[in-house]
Amino acid sequence: MQEELRTFLDQYVGCIRKNAEEMMDKAMPEADEELFSLYEKTGNRLRYEEVYFTRRKYLAVFGCLAILDGAETYVKKLVEVLKGICAEECWALPAHVHRDVDPDWRVCVDLFASETAQALAEIISLAGDVLPEDVRQEVRENIFRRVMNPFLESEPPYLPWEGADHNWNAVCGGNVGCIGMYLMKDEPERLNALLERLQRSLTHYIGGFAEDGTCMEGLDYFSYGFAYYVGFAEMLYRYTNGKTDLLAQEKCHKIALFQQKCYFPSGRTLSFSDGNSRDSYRMGLSCYLAMRYPDMVLPPVSVARGFEGDSCFRFLCNLRDVLWTRDYLKEEEKKQAAESVPGESCAAKGEESAKTDENKVMVLTAAQWNIAHGKSGGGMACKGGHNGEPHNHNDVGSFLYMLGDEMLLTDLGAGEYTKQYFGPERYQILCNSSFGHSVPILDGEGQKAGAEYGCSSFSADGRGGCEIHFAHAYGDSRVKELVRSFSYDPETEVLEIADELEAEGDVPLWENLVTQYRPEIRNGQVWIAGEKYACRVETQDLAGGFLVEEKKNSSHKGVLESVYCISWEVPARNGNTEVRKCRFRVVPAEK
Repeated sequence: MQEELRTFLDQYVGCIRKNAEEMMDKAMPEADEELFSLYEKTGNRLRYEEVYFTRRKYLAVFGCLAILDGAETYVKKLVEVLKGICAEECWALPAHVHRDVDPDWRVCVDLFASETAQALAEIISLAGDVLPEDVRQEVRENIFRRVMNPFLESEPPYLPWEGADHNWNAVCGGNVGCIGMYLMKDEPERLNALLERLQRSLTHYIGGFAEDGTCMEGLDYFSYGFAYYVGFAEMLYRYTNGKTDLLAQEKCHKIALFQQKCYFPSGRTLSFSDGNSRDSYRMGLSCYLAMRYPDMVLPPVSVARGFEGDSCFRFLCNLRDVLWTRDYLKEEEKKQAAESVPGESCAAKGEESAKTDENKVMVLTAAQWNIAHGKSGGGMACKGGHNGEPHNHNDVGSFLYMLGDEMLLTDLGAGEYTKQYFGPERYQILCNSSFGHSVPILDGEGQKAGAEYGCSSFSADGRGGCEIHFAHAYGDSRVKELVRSFSYDPETEVLEIADELEAEGDVPLWENLVTQYRPEIRNGQVWIAGEKYACRVETQDLAGGFLVEEKKNSSHKGVLESVYCISWEVPARNGNTEVRKCRFRVVPAEK
C-alpha cells in the first residue's frame, strides 16, 4: 500500500499545482448580493455556494502551496486572495444568517466563517514570513472581528453550536481552538480559558456518537466533524506538551473505527441518513488515525478523496491530507526498517486479511445497524433506530442491497440542501420520506418524524440475520405489532425478508422497494438490472400485481434523478384483515 500512498500524495499535490497554473491569471468570482439573496427568495443554496467555495478553492490552492514550497509566484497570488477574502461582506453562508431579524448578521460564527478564519490563521502562521506585514495584520483583524471576538465575548453557550452533540460543535469549536493556539500565544491566561471552555463543549460532540462509535449523521459527517476534532486535538496535544490528549478515551477509538465499517469491499458505502453511497474518505485524517490506533484499517486508496473531491475545499483537511499522509509514510518506512525478520510483514498482512474475512457481518448494536458483505463485493445493510436522529430520514426498518459495486435496491442518502430541506417541508421530499425508502406503507401513510417514532426492539445474530419491531414508527394506534425479519447469506447473496403486521381492524399494508435502475416485471417477478449485475424479487404474498412508479429526486448536487418505487399490496391472512404477512426474496440473477 505504501507505493499507492506515494502515488496518491504525488497526484494530490500535483492537482493543487495544476489548479494553481490554471487560476494564476484569473480573478476570483464575485459573491454578490444578487446571489446571496437567492436563498432568501427561492431557497436555492447551490448558486451562491458554488461561487463561495470557488473562492475558498483559491485560498486552499495558494495557501497550501505557500506553506509547502513558498514560491514567490504563489505568495504573490495568495496576497491577492487574502485581501479578497477579507473584503467579503460576510463569511457565513446565507442559509445560516437571518438578515430580516438580525442587524449584526454579517458577523456569524457558522461552519464556514470558522473554517475561513482557521485557514487564514494557519496561513499567516505557517507561511507568515513570506507575507507582507500589513496583509498579515489585516487578516488577523478580520479573524478577530468576525469570529474570535464574538465567541470570546459571549456567555456560554454560543448558539447554535456550543455544547451541541453534532458536527457543528466539532467544526466550529475545533476551528476556534486552533485559531486561539495560533494567534493568542501572547495571552496565555485568556487562551487557556478558551481551550478549557472548548474542551467542555467538545465532550458533548463525542457524546453524540452512539456507544459503538457510530456517527448517526452518516459517514460524510463523520469525516467532516471528526477531522476538525482531531485537528484541534493534535494541536492541543502539542500545545500542552502531551499533557492533554483528547484522543486517549476509548470512545474516540471506537469512533475512529466507524469509517472502515461503512465501506463494502467494492468501495461503495453506507448511505443511511444524509449519507452518500459513493463516499470517499479523507486520507490525511485516516492516516493520522491509523498511526494512533493499530486496528484502524485504511479503505482502498482508489476511493480516497482527491483534492478536487472536496467541493468545499476545507483548508484544514486539504493541508493535512498532505502533511499527515507524509507522516504516516515516514512511520511505515521506520517500521519496515526496524523489522529484523523479513517474514513478519507478510504474516501481519495475513492476519489483517483474516480479520477482514471475519468481518463479513458487522452489528452496530447501539446504532441498530446490521451490515453484511457478500462475495461479489456488495452486500446488504438494514437499520432500526428512530425518526429523530440527526439528519433524520423516516426510514426505520429500511435496507439496501448491493451486488458488486451496484446498489440495486437503494438508500438515496442526502438530497439537495435547500431552505425547504431543513424546514417544515422536509418529509415531503422523496429521499427523506418513507416513500423514498424500502419500508412498508400502512394504509397509505409512511412513518412519522420524531424520536418517539422508532424501533422498539432490535436483534441481530451476527450471521446476517436481523429482526426489527417497529410498529411505533408509524404513530397509528391501530397497529399492535409490525415485525420485519432479515436473513442474508454472504455466499449466495440471497436476501430474504419477512414482514408481519397485527392490527386492530383493517390496516392495508403495501410493500415499497426503491431502486434507481428501471425495473421490469417478468413472469410475476421484479427484475432489476444494473450495468454488470442483476437481481430478481420474488414473492407469493401479493394481492393483484406489482405497481412501478417513476419519481424524481434532486440529488445532493442538485441533479434531478429518476427513482423507481416498486410496490404491491399484501393480502389479509386467511381472510383475517387484522393480520397481514409477506415474505419476499431478493436473488442474484443473470443479466
